Amino acid sequence: MIIIIVAAILGCICQYFALMEVLETPNWFLAILLHAIASIFFAIVSYVFIPKKYKTTPYSSLLLMFLLLFTLPVLGIIGVVVALTFALCKPLKNDEIEIEEHKIPELPFEARAISANPTYSIGGLKAILKHSNEPNKRLSAVMAARHMSDSQAIPILKLALKDLEDDIRLLAYSTLDGKETKLNEKISLYQQEIAITTKQPKLSNLQKQLAELYWELSYLGLAQGALRKYVLEKAEVLALQSVEHVTTPATFIFLGRISLALDKYEIAHEYLLKATESGMARRHVLPYKAEVAFCMNKFDDCKRYLNELPMQPKGSELRHLQEYWHEQ
Repeated sequence: MIIIIVAAILGCICQYFALMEVLETPNWFLAILLHAIASIFFAIVSYVFIPKKYKTTPYSSLLLMFLLLFTLPVLGIIGVVVALTFALCKPLKNDEIEIEEHKIPELPFEARAISANPTYSIGGLKAILKHSNEPNKRLSAVMAARHMSDSQAIPILKLALKDLEDDIRLLAYSTLDGKETKLNEKISLYQQEIAITTKQPKLSNLQKQLAELYWELSYLGLAQGALRKYVLEKAEVLALQSVEHVTTPATFIFLGRISLALDKYEIAHEYLLKATESGMARRHVLPYKAEVAFCMNKFDDCKRYLNELPMQPKGSELRHLQEYWHEQ
Protein backbone atom coordinates (compact mmCIF):
# COMPACT_ATOMS: atom_id res chain seq x y z
CA MET A 1 0.00 0.00 0.00
CA ILE A 2 2.89 2.39 0.75
CA ILE A 3 4.29 1.79 -2.73
CA ILE A 4 0.92 2.69 -4.26
CA ILE A 5 0.70 5.92 -2.26
CA VAL A 6 4.28 6.88 -3.16
CA ALA A 7 3.66 6.14 -6.85
CA ALA A 8 0.48 8.25 -6.80
CA ILE A 9 2.27 11.17 -5.12
CA LEU A 10 5.20 11.02 -7.54
CA GLY A 11 2.78 10.84 -10.45
CA CYS A 12 0.94 13.93 -9.23
CA ILE A 13 4.23 15.81 -8.76
CA CYS A 14 5.47 14.92 -12.24
CA GLN A 15 2.14 15.88 -13.76
CA TYR A 16 2.14 19.21 -11.87
CA PHE A 17 5.58 20.17 -13.11
CA ALA A 18 4.66 19.07 -16.65
CA LEU A 19 1.64 21.37 -16.52
CA MET A 20 3.72 24.26 -15.15
CA GLU A 21 6.28 23.73 -17.86
CA VAL A 22 3.56 24.07 -20.52
CA LEU A 23 1.93 27.15 -18.95
CA GLU A 24 5.12 29.17 -18.38
CA THR A 25 7.94 28.94 -20.93
CA PRO A 26 7.03 25.83 -22.89
CA ASN A 27 9.73 23.20 -23.08
CA TRP A 28 7.82 20.49 -24.88
CA PHE A 29 10.44 17.79 -24.53
CA LEU A 30 10.65 18.18 -20.75
CA ALA A 31 6.85 18.48 -20.46
CA ILE A 32 6.27 15.28 -22.46
CA LEU A 33 8.97 13.47 -20.48
CA LEU A 34 7.40 14.46 -17.15
CA HIS A 35 3.96 13.51 -18.45
CA ALA A 36 5.30 10.11 -19.56
CA ILE A 37 6.83 9.48 -16.13
CA ALA A 38 3.55 10.48 -14.48
CA SER A 39 1.67 8.12 -16.80
CA ILE A 40 3.96 5.26 -15.77
CA PHE A 41 3.28 5.89 -12.06
CA PHE A 42 -0.48 6.15 -12.60
CA ALA A 43 -0.44 2.98 -14.74
CA ILE A 44 1.18 1.10 -11.86
CA VAL A 45 -1.47 2.45 -9.46
CA SER A 46 -4.31 1.46 -11.83
CA TYR A 47 -2.84 -2.00 -12.42
CA VAL A 48 -2.80 -2.74 -8.69
CA PHE A 49 -6.52 -2.02 -8.33
CA ILE A 50 -7.88 -3.90 -11.34
CA PRO A 51 -9.30 -7.44 -10.71
CA LYS A 52 -6.97 -10.45 -10.89
CA LYS A 53 -8.68 -11.92 -13.96
CA TYR A 54 -7.33 -9.00 -16.01
CA LYS A 55 -3.76 -9.56 -14.80
CA THR A 56 -3.00 -12.68 -16.80
CA THR A 57 -0.74 -10.67 -19.14
CA PRO A 58 0.89 -8.01 -16.92
CA TYR A 59 3.03 -6.40 -19.62
CA SER A 60 0.13 -5.97 -22.02
CA SER A 61 -2.13 -4.62 -19.27
CA LEU A 62 0.47 -2.11 -18.09
CA LEU A 63 1.16 -1.01 -21.66
CA LEU A 64 -2.55 -0.45 -22.30
CA MET A 65 -2.87 1.58 -19.11
CA PHE A 66 0.20 3.66 -19.99
CA LEU A 67 -1.02 4.42 -23.52
CA LEU A 68 -4.46 5.50 -22.29
CA LEU A 69 -2.95 7.76 -19.63
CA PHE A 70 -0.25 9.14 -21.90
CA THR A 71 -2.71 10.14 -24.63
CA LEU A 72 -5.04 11.90 -22.13
CA PRO A 73 -2.94 14.43 -20.20
CA VAL A 74 -3.82 16.29 -16.99
CA LEU A 75 -7.49 15.80 -16.08
CA GLY A 76 -7.82 12.85 -18.43
CA ILE A 77 -5.47 10.91 -16.18
CA ILE A 78 -7.84 11.22 -13.24
CA GLY A 79 -10.78 10.15 -15.39
CA VAL A 80 -9.00 7.09 -16.75
CA VAL A 81 -7.69 5.95 -13.35
CA VAL A 82 -11.03 6.31 -11.61
CA ALA A 83 -13.43 5.32 -14.40
CA LEU A 84 -11.47 2.38 -15.83
CA THR A 85 -10.53 0.88 -12.48
CA PHE A 86 -14.08 1.25 -11.13
CA ALA A 87 -15.62 -0.18 -14.32
CA LEU A 88 -13.46 -3.28 -14.19
CA CYS A 89 -14.06 -3.87 -10.49
CA LYS A 90 -17.81 -3.18 -10.61
CA PRO A 91 -19.14 -4.27 -14.01
CA LEU A 92 -22.82 -3.81 -14.78
CA LYS A 93 -24.94 -6.91 -14.39
CA ASN A 94 -27.23 -7.87 -17.22
CA ASP A 95 -30.49 -8.84 -15.54
CA GLU A 96 -32.43 -9.02 -18.79
CA ILE A 97 -31.13 -12.42 -19.89
CA GLU A 98 -34.06 -14.48 -21.09
CA ILE A 99 -34.20 -18.01 -19.76
CA GLU A 100 -36.25 -20.56 -21.65
CA GLU A 101 -37.55 -23.59 -19.80
CA HIS A 102 -37.79 -26.89 -21.64
CA LYS A 103 -39.60 -29.98 -20.46
CA ILE A 104 -37.48 -33.08 -19.88
CA PRO A 105 -38.14 -35.40 -22.84
CA GLU A 106 -39.46 -38.85 -22.08
CA LEU A 107 -37.08 -41.72 -22.80
CA PRO A 108 -38.29 -44.12 -25.51
CA PHE A 109 -39.17 -47.64 -24.49
CA GLU A 110 -37.12 -49.03 -27.36
CA ALA A 111 -34.00 -47.89 -29.13
CA ARG A 112 -35.02 -45.70 -32.08
CA ALA A 113 -31.97 -46.42 -34.21
CA ILE A 114 -29.17 -48.94 -34.09
CA SER A 115 -25.81 -48.16 -35.62
CA ALA A 116 -23.46 -50.72 -37.09
CA ASN A 117 -20.93 -49.51 -34.49
CA PRO A 118 -23.00 -49.64 -31.29
CA THR A 119 -22.34 -47.46 -28.30
CA TYR A 120 -24.98 -49.04 -26.07
CA SER A 121 -24.85 -51.85 -23.54
CA ILE A 122 -25.62 -55.55 -23.82
CA GLY A 123 -28.78 -55.03 -21.78
CA GLY A 124 -30.15 -52.64 -24.39
CA LEU A 125 -29.75 -55.16 -27.19
CA LYS A 126 -31.27 -57.94 -25.10
CA ALA A 127 -34.24 -55.70 -24.32
CA ILE A 128 -34.78 -55.09 -28.04
CA LEU A 129 -34.64 -58.81 -28.81
CA LYS A 130 -37.06 -59.64 -26.00
CA HIS A 131 -39.59 -56.81 -26.22
CA SER A 132 -39.46 -55.20 -29.67
CA ASN A 133 -42.36 -56.08 -31.97
CA GLU A 134 -40.54 -54.94 -35.12
CA PRO A 135 -38.46 -57.67 -36.80
CA ASN A 136 -36.20 -55.09 -38.46
CA LYS A 137 -35.14 -53.74 -35.08
CA ARG A 138 -34.41 -57.22 -33.75
CA LEU A 139 -32.46 -58.00 -36.91
CA SER A 140 -30.46 -54.77 -36.48
CA ALA A 141 -29.71 -55.76 -32.88
CA VAL A 142 -28.25 -59.07 -34.07
CA MET A 143 -26.17 -57.28 -36.70
CA ALA A 144 -24.90 -54.85 -34.08
CA ALA A 145 -23.86 -57.75 -31.85
CA ARG A 146 -21.54 -58.95 -34.62
CA HIS A 147 -19.34 -55.90 -33.98
CA MET A 148 -18.96 -56.65 -30.26
CA SER A 149 -16.40 -58.83 -28.52
CA ASP A 150 -17.19 -62.55 -28.39
CA SER A 151 -17.91 -62.54 -24.65
CA GLN A 152 -20.53 -59.81 -25.14
CA ALA A 153 -21.98 -60.94 -28.45
CA ILE A 154 -22.52 -64.65 -27.83
CA PRO A 155 -25.23 -64.30 -25.09
CA ILE A 156 -27.13 -61.94 -27.41
CA LEU A 157 -26.78 -64.27 -30.39
CA LYS A 158 -27.98 -67.23 -28.30
CA LEU A 159 -31.03 -65.23 -27.31
CA ALA A 160 -31.66 -64.46 -30.97
CA LEU A 161 -31.72 -68.20 -31.75
CA LYS A 162 -35.12 -68.30 -29.99
CA ASP A 163 -36.61 -65.56 -32.18
CA LEU A 164 -39.79 -66.30 -34.15
CA GLU A 165 -38.37 -64.85 -37.37
CA ASP A 166 -36.40 -67.26 -39.55
CA ASP A 167 -34.06 -64.57 -40.86
CA ILE A 168 -33.05 -63.52 -37.36
CA ARG A 169 -32.46 -67.10 -36.22
CA LEU A 170 -30.42 -67.89 -39.32
CA LEU A 171 -28.27 -64.77 -38.96
CA ALA A 172 -27.61 -65.53 -35.27
CA TYR A 173 -26.81 -69.18 -36.04
CA SER A 174 -24.44 -68.32 -38.91
CA THR A 175 -22.64 -65.77 -36.74
CA LEU A 176 -22.23 -68.23 -33.86
CA ASP A 177 -21.14 -70.96 -36.26
CA GLY A 178 -18.53 -68.60 -37.74
CA LYS A 179 -17.08 -67.81 -34.32
CA GLU A 180 -16.94 -71.50 -33.38
CA THR A 181 -15.35 -72.38 -36.73
CA LYS A 182 -12.60 -69.81 -36.21
CA LEU A 183 -11.78 -71.25 -32.79
CA ASN A 184 -11.75 -74.80 -34.13
CA GLU A 185 -9.43 -73.75 -36.97
CA LYS A 186 -7.03 -72.23 -34.45
CA ILE A 187 -7.20 -75.40 -32.36
CA SER A 188 -6.35 -77.49 -35.41
CA LEU A 189 -3.36 -75.28 -36.25
CA TYR A 190 -1.99 -75.52 -32.70
CA GLN A 191 -2.45 -79.29 -32.68
CA GLN A 192 -0.42 -79.57 -35.88
CA GLU A 193 2.27 -77.29 -34.43
CA ILE A 194 2.48 -79.31 -31.22
CA ALA A 195 2.81 -82.58 -33.19
CA ILE A 196 6.05 -81.39 -34.80
CA THR A 197 7.50 -79.53 -31.79
CA THR A 198 9.74 -81.25 -29.24
CA LYS A 199 11.87 -78.47 -27.78
CA GLN A 200 11.08 -76.72 -24.53
CA PRO A 201 9.86 -74.16 -23.59
CA LYS A 202 8.23 -73.71 -27.01
CA LEU A 203 6.22 -76.91 -26.61
CA SER A 204 4.92 -75.85 -23.17
CA ASN A 205 3.87 -72.46 -24.49
CA LEU A 206 1.99 -74.05 -27.39
CA GLN A 207 0.24 -76.44 -24.99
CA LYS A 208 -0.80 -73.52 -22.79
CA GLN A 209 -2.18 -71.59 -25.77
CA LEU A 210 -4.10 -74.63 -27.00
CA ALA A 211 -5.53 -75.15 -23.50
CA GLU A 212 -6.72 -71.53 -23.52
CA LEU A 213 -8.53 -72.10 -26.83
CA TYR A 214 -10.33 -75.14 -25.40
CA TRP A 215 -11.19 -73.09 -22.34
CA GLU A 216 -12.58 -70.31 -24.55
CA LEU A 217 -15.02 -72.74 -26.16
CA SER A 218 -16.45 -73.40 -22.72
CA TYR A 219 -16.14 -69.88 -21.36
CA LEU A 220 -17.99 -68.33 -24.32
CA GLY A 221 -20.74 -70.93 -24.10
CA LEU A 222 -20.01 -72.46 -27.50
CA ALA A 223 -19.64 -75.89 -25.90
CA GLN A 224 -22.51 -77.28 -23.84
CA GLY A 225 -23.22 -80.47 -21.91
CA ALA A 226 -20.86 -83.37 -22.56
CA LEU A 227 -18.89 -81.33 -25.11
CA ARG A 228 -18.24 -78.66 -22.48
CA LYS A 229 -16.88 -81.25 -20.06
CA TYR A 230 -14.69 -82.70 -22.83
CA VAL A 231 -13.09 -79.37 -23.80
CA LEU A 232 -12.50 -78.49 -20.14
CA GLU A 233 -10.78 -81.81 -19.52
CA LYS A 234 -8.64 -81.30 -22.63
CA ALA A 235 -7.71 -77.84 -21.39
CA GLU A 236 -6.80 -79.29 -17.97
CA VAL A 237 -4.56 -81.98 -19.46
CA LEU A 238 -2.74 -79.54 -21.71
CA ALA A 239 -2.26 -77.02 -18.91
CA LEU A 240 -0.81 -79.73 -16.64
CA GLN A 241 1.58 -80.80 -19.38
CA SER A 242 2.63 -77.18 -19.85
CA VAL A 243 3.22 -76.51 -16.17
CA GLU A 244 5.57 -79.49 -15.87
CA HIS A 245 8.24 -77.59 -17.79
CA VAL A 246 7.21 -73.90 -17.54
CA THR A 247 5.82 -72.96 -14.15
CA THR A 248 4.03 -69.62 -14.01
CA PRO A 249 1.55 -68.29 -11.45
CA ALA A 250 -0.93 -67.49 -14.24
CA THR A 251 -1.02 -71.17 -15.24
CA PHE A 252 -2.01 -72.19 -11.70
CA ILE A 253 -4.84 -69.64 -11.74
CA PHE A 254 -5.88 -71.02 -15.12
CA LEU A 255 -5.90 -74.56 -13.70
CA GLY A 256 -7.88 -73.33 -10.72
CA ARG A 257 -10.54 -71.84 -13.01
CA ILE A 258 -10.75 -75.06 -15.03
CA SER A 259 -11.14 -77.15 -11.87
CA LEU A 260 -13.79 -74.72 -10.62
CA ALA A 261 -15.72 -75.13 -13.90
CA LEU A 262 -15.44 -78.94 -13.52
CA ASP A 263 -16.79 -78.71 -9.93
CA LYS A 264 -13.45 -79.88 -8.48
CA TYR A 265 -13.48 -77.33 -5.69
CA GLU A 266 -10.79 -78.79 -3.43
CA ILE A 267 -8.36 -79.12 -6.34
CA ALA A 268 -9.22 -75.60 -7.53
CA HIS A 269 -8.41 -74.24 -4.06
CA GLU A 270 -5.03 -76.01 -4.09
CA TYR A 271 -4.13 -74.54 -7.49
CA LEU A 272 -5.05 -71.06 -6.28
CA LEU A 273 -2.84 -71.51 -3.23
CA LYS A 274 0.02 -72.54 -5.52
CA ALA A 275 -0.55 -69.43 -7.61
CA THR A 276 -0.16 -67.25 -4.52
CA GLU A 277 2.94 -69.16 -3.42
CA SER A 278 4.42 -68.72 -6.91
CA GLY A 279 4.23 -64.95 -6.62
CA MET A 280 0.85 -64.03 -8.08
CA ALA A 281 -0.62 -60.91 -6.44
CA ARG A 282 -3.40 -61.74 -3.98
CA ARG A 283 -5.83 -59.33 -5.66
CA HIS A 284 -5.80 -61.60 -8.74
CA VAL A 285 -6.41 -64.79 -6.73
CA LEU A 286 -8.89 -63.68 -4.06
CA PRO A 287 -11.98 -63.40 -6.36
CA TYR A 288 -11.54 -67.03 -7.43
CA LYS A 289 -10.91 -68.14 -3.85
CA ALA A 290 -14.15 -66.45 -2.85
CA GLU A 291 -16.01 -68.25 -5.66
CA VAL A 292 -14.56 -71.61 -4.61
CA ALA A 293 -15.50 -70.97 -0.97
CA PHE A 294 -19.04 -70.05 -1.98
CA CYS A 295 -19.43 -73.24 -4.05
CA MET A 296 -18.21 -75.25 -1.03
CA ASN A 297 -20.77 -73.47 1.21
CA LYS A 298 -17.96 -71.84 3.21
CA PHE A 299 -19.67 -68.48 3.35
CA ASP A 300 -17.50 -67.07 6.13
CA ASP A 301 -14.40 -67.71 4.02
CA CYS A 302 -16.11 -66.19 1.01
CA LYS A 303 -16.85 -63.02 2.96
CA ARG A 304 -13.31 -62.90 4.34
CA TYR A 305 -11.72 -63.21 0.88
CA LEU A 306 -13.90 -60.42 -0.50
CA ASN A 307 -13.08 -58.19 2.46
CA GLU A 308 -9.35 -58.79 1.92
CA LEU A 309 -9.73 -57.76 -1.72
CA PRO A 310 -9.09 -54.04 -2.38
CA MET A 311 -12.28 -52.11 -3.07
CA GLN A 312 -13.09 -52.43 -6.76
CA PRO A 313 -14.28 -49.60 -9.07
CA LYS A 314 -17.90 -48.55 -8.66
CA GLY A 315 -20.31 -50.34 -10.96
CA SER A 316 -18.15 -53.44 -11.44
CA GLU A 317 -19.51 -56.90 -10.61
CA LEU A 318 -16.88 -57.45 -7.95
CA ARG A 319 -17.83 -54.14 -6.29
CA HIS A 320 -21.46 -55.27 -6.10
CA LEU A 321 -20.38 -58.55 -4.51
CA GLN A 322 -18.16 -56.75 -2.00
CA GLU A 323 -20.99 -54.42 -0.99
CA TYR A 324 -23.43 -57.33 -0.66
CA TRP A 325 -21.18 -59.47 1.50
CA HIS A 326 -20.09 -56.47 3.56
CA GLU A 327 -23.71 -56.03 4.66
CA GLN A 328 -24.12 -59.66 5.63
